[in-house]
Amino acid sequence: MQLAVRWTPRMWGWALALWMPLTASAQFDDLDSFPSAEPERGCPKRPDVVPFTARNLVGLPGSGWLAHQAVIPESKDRFFPEAERDRSGVKLVPEEDLRKLGAPDRNVPLWVFGKADAAPCRAVPVTWWAVRMGTDADRKTYLMAELQVECDVLPPGRLSGTPVALRQKDAPTGCKLRRTDDSSTSDDGRGLPLELSDVLPERACEAPECTRKWEIFSSRWDDGSAVFDIAVSWMKRGGKKDPCEWETEDASTLLLRSVGALAPVPVKGGGAYFGALYDSSGPRTVLSRTLGTLNVHDAAKPKLAPKTVRYSSPTEEERVNAKRTLSPCKK
Repeated sequence: MQLAVRWTPRMWGWALALWMPLTASAQFDDLDSFPSAEPERGCPKRPDVVPFTARNLVGLPGSGWLAHQAVIPESKDRFFPEAERDRSGVKLVPEEDLRKLGAPDRNVPLWVFGKADAAPCRAVPVTWWAVRMGTDADRKTYLMAELQVECDVLPPGRLSGTPVALRQKDAPTGCKLRRTDDSSTSDDGRGLPLELSDVLPERACEAPECTRKWEIFSSRWDDGSAVFDIAVSWMKRGGKKDPCEWETEDASTLLLRSVGALAPVPVKGGGAYFGALYDSSGPRTVLSRTLGTLNVHDAAKPKLAPKTVRYSSPTEEERVNAKRTLSPCKK
């Protein structure tokens, strides 16, 4: 025998009252189970950029990197007394001496950009060194630090693998470092792109007595913006067979093409192209290097002189080989 129960409006009300809190709780629990995405901060407008130097270049054993921290004034240099300041060397720095030597606040972490187009990772200094380097004409003592890094960093080698870091409290989420992703030379049999040839000085150079050689390294973005590092050499033979006797003129420039621009413009004070920090809005900071200096260019203001960060004193050999030329005789 089956009993038929007739649900009255009051009974339906009681059932809904009991059921609603359970469903509401389940809905809120579901929302809490999805972590909120961290908002992208992008690249900072005025980045505090930290260069790196290979350990072996300063006289330390092993493979790895040292992060530049400060230039130690001669008046505070107790590591290399007067008798030792005319030669290079490396000495360990006690932690209690860091602040008076100009070390930055250790509570502000470093965010290291290693591999191309990868997000930066957090790093903290663990060991500090006083590094004396340079020539008699230009020798300084630098405060450098070994880092504990939370990601893989390429070993020392080519310039394109040298890391760089930003010093700031919060992670620069959404900010990445782009390296050179395209290159071409006159040996490829192609002509120099017109948009680049317009910014180079004109020289009368007709084959076979004169040869013009060029090379271009560049980074490009989907929005049309790009950075170009171009070098050109004009070589006049003058009837001589030995390339070291040819009259050679060299020129190089760093160029930036902004979004929507028809042609690139020279970046003031640019050296050899190192890379560019970019985010969802495109390139924000262009980095170039000259001897012992990292140049930090504002991509929105290419005609503005860059901020420079001194991180080493070049050796005599580095100075001799610093001239950028495409001549077969590279003296």
